[in-house]
Amino acid sequence: MVIFLICILAAIIVIALYLTIHRVFLKRATMMVQKNAQDVTDAALNTSLKEMLHWNKNLNSQIVADVWGKGVLAFEYHFDYKKENINLDDFTRQKLAAKLDEYAKQHQLKMAPNASQPFIITDWWKYEGILHIDIAYLINEATVEYIEDLEKLNQNSN
Repeated sequence: MVIFLICILAAIIVIALYLTIHRVFLKRATMMVQKNAQDVTDAALNTSLKEMLHWNKNLNSQIVADVWGKGVLAFEYHFDYKKENINLDDFTRQKLAAKLDEYAKQHQLKMAPNASQPFIITDWWKYEGILHIDIAYLINEATVEYIEDLEKLNQNSN
């Protein structure tokens, strides 16, 4: 009977160790993918802003909340457009989206098979002189599904 209990306990320990190690490796892989996508998106936005606004500033992004699930590659940027003397009539969401598409074509960026373009500006809003821009990099299925969910939400709210 004692040997049976020891075997059960050993099996439980082995399973717990396996699950822990598996989780650590998956989390690390996800973080590496996010960091790479974040670097690509940062470079695309900063290059586009330099060409459009003629400034030498570099913006760093923050990952959009994990509310939508792991693997969603969407990033938030913000800057003081009033302090930078940027006219938002000239600097628009549509113009930035076109510049991001141009950047993606020039750099031959990969995208998910069922994505129409590599970058989508998912949010654009201003508050107290700060312009907030959210950009999704559609390189994986999770991000494409995130965009589809946002589109459904926008359709239902109209």
